[in-house]
Formats: sequence, C-alpha cells, structure tokens
Amino acid sequence: MEEVLVTGAGIVSPIAPGVDAYWDALLSGRHGFTPLPHASGLPAGGYWAAVPDAYLASQDLPPEFLRNADRFTQYAVIAAAQAFSMAGMELPPAKTAVLVGNTMGGLPLLTETQMQLASGSRHITPKLMALVIPNMAAARISMNWGLQGQQLTISTACASSLDAIGHAARMIERGEARCAIAGGVETLLTPVVYASLERAGALSRSADPQRAARPFDVARDGFVMGDGGAMLVLEAASHARGRGARVLGRIRGYASMADGHHLTAPEPSGRYEAEVMEAAIEDAGCAVEAVYAHATGTVVGDIAELRAINATFPEHPIPVTSLRGHLGHAMAAAGVMSAIAGILGMEHGLIPHTLGTEQVEPEAGFDLILRKPRRLRYETFLVNAFGFGGQNASLVLSG
Repeated sequence: MEEVLVTGAGIVSPIAPGVDAYWDALLSGRHGFTPLPHASGLPAGGYWAAVPDAYLASQDLPPEFLRNADRFTQYAVIAAAQAFSMAGMELPPAKTAVLVGNTMGGLPLLTETQMQLASGSRHITPKLMALVIPNMAAARISMNWGLQGQQLTISTACASSLDAIGHAARMIERGEARCAIAGGVETLLTPVVYASLERAGALSRSADPQRAARPFDVARDGFVMGDGGAMLVLEAASHARGRGARVLGRIRGYASMADGHHLTAPEPSGRYEAEVMEAAIEDAGCAVEAVYAHATGTVVGDIAELRAINATFPEHPIPVTSLRGHLGHAMAAAGVMSAIAGILGMEHGLIPHTLGTEQVEPEAGFDLILRKPRRLRYETFLVNAFGFGGQNASLVLSG
C-alpha cells in the first residue's frame, strides 16, 4: 500500500493569509474576532471571525471567476493555489483527486438573494444554483487546473475536512489516485445562522473578545463562529520522491465513526470520540506525541472530548492545544486548519497555545498548552474534528 505524503498546504484564515503568516499569527496569540456587522436584533457584544474582505479584494482573480464563484469557492481556489505552488508540481490530470469538505455551500448569498426576491424575480441571478451548491468549491478547483480525477464534496459537519483528507489518503493508498488536493472551506457568517446558534445556546456571550472562546476552561460558555478555508496536497510517496518533492508530513492514520446519540450533543462520556481516536492511532501503528483538539469552548462538547482524551492517553499527560481562541470555529474547515498548524509545529519544534483559556477543567488529565507557545519536539500528532449528528473523525500525521 502506498505511503501518503503531504507536499503542499494553503490557507485563508481570519488571522492571516498564507501559511507563513498564519503560523506567525498563531504564535503571537492573534485572534480574528470582530464585532458582528449589521447586528440589529442580535445580542450586543457578539463576535465572529471573518476572513477580511480586503484580503479577498487583493487577490488577482480573473473577473470571470469572480462573477461565477461565491465566497466559499474563492477560499477553496485561493488555498488550493497556495498549496499547489508550495508543492511545486505538475499535476497528473486523470490521477489527481479533489475532495473538499463543506457544510452549507453559499448560504449567505442564498439568504441575501431570498431578500431580493421581494423586489421581483428579475433581480435574481440565473446562476444562483451554480454559485451556492456545496460541490462548486471542488468543481472550480478541478476546472481551474484541468483535473479529471475523482471530484467529491464531503459534508459531515465539523468533521468534513478531516474526512476529506482521510478519504483522499485512502484513494492514494488503493492506487485510485496518485495525487489529491483535500481540505475544507466554510462561509456561514450570516445573521440567520448566528441567531439560530445563539438561541441554541451554542455561542459565547462574552463581551470581551479575549475571553469569547475558552476551550476546556471551567468558565467556557460557547464558541465564536469563524470562516475560511485550507487545503493540503497529498501525493503517493513514489510520485513525490520521483520528482524530489519537499515532504511536509505523512498521513499515518485515519478513522471516522458516529455517536448515534443526539442531533447536536456528543455522548457525554466521550466513549465514541475515544474510540475514533484509538482507531486512528491503531491505523497509524505508532504512538502519538501531541493532540490538536476540536475543543470549541462549548460546555457539553468540551467535556466529552476531555474525557475521551483522558481515556485515550491514561498513562501520561499528553500535550494538547486547541486553536478556537485564535480562529473561532470554522466548522468544515476547522480540522484542516489544525492539521496545518500541527505540520508547522513539527517543523519548528513548537506547539501553539490555547488562546483565551485561563483555568482548565480539573477533570483534565492532559497537559493543555496555555499562555504562550511551547518548545516541543514532536514527530507525530493527532487532530480531532467532531460535529453535529455525532460525526467523529481523527487523523494522525507524522514528520
């Protein structure tokens, strides 16, 4: 079975564009939280983490593409372009797969267009369907680079990007593809989604952006919505080595399973989250030295993952971090954003801190990285992504 290597990465995030700037922002403790725009009727002091409009406007994107690509698709294409550039490769068109995780496509554009309908159907773009359906991110990547391999959109809530990477790796292992571009994108920053999540009690009510997202903190009270996109180039080892590629990391293990428990809440003991972590580690066939947790800062979500990490690593306090205090919760893109941070951490011998967290849940049996990045040499790490509907995914990467 082919070994799967990571040879390129690209990211569009609320804290910084591009991989190097993203890493610097994580280490400096920058967060991307901004006050809600046009928040009439929504809670005062609310925040979300948006990719700056100025960054998108600065990109040299063809006018035709801008007319025919919604924001989430733009994220995907920009991140893919960065990843392909870093990989420095000539793609085999029929043997390059495209797998993009996404939840609801261009929902903000859809809601805006619904409001325009009051002025008559002549104001509605005939391209709406082709702009907002979730598969358009993967489709535009395939079209932009002339790729004819498998083109798939994975929608497994917050686990989407890890599932996209895991399935892409499986394709390469089986010989169905030689290369893949895989990751996730999300653009759910719209008042209707914010209002719904706020009513559900999922969002932080803190008026202080420094304390709005507090993963594993005793005083955590919900997450901050985020958006963005990130992509990885995966290659069969024989293909990458044959062209002398720089290797960023290796996909060592992957697992995905369901809670079968509740629409939005995880099974409280963390049993199934522990099982998926253990399955990914077994698939990897190696020990794990650090964990990039899902840990969004919700009361019930964090306690289940905390118990799962305790159960998976009972013998020593494994180093753990979460990026939600930096990035907010970018849902379908969250897992791949953590994976990129972990790859960079292996390269630099550092692990970013868990921004915003001050007092860790006493039940935690692990070593949560707090206050500042820590010098840490690690050769393997695990990324978690757990979502609505009991979607659980874990991915193990190594140097």
